[in-house]
Amino acid sequence: MTSKNIQKEKLAVDRCMKHLEVVNVEPKVRQLISMYLTSIYREAYQEGYQDGEKNVQLEAEPGIIR
Repeated sequence: MTSKNIQKEKLAVDRCMKHLEVVNVEPKVRQLISMYLTSIYREAYQEGYQDGEKNVQLEAEPGIIR
């Protein structure tokens, strides 16, 4: 992940944590949600990156008409 993507991840997690504080969620639950959200964010980023690589490879193959 690039530093820009890490910043976006941190921003998303921080926003979620602030909302959970407002609704008075217990700290342990907030910690679990933070870990889960970070995991989901990184997994989605990796899947998007892999899909992008596949598209680049398909475009680079000769004879493929799009």
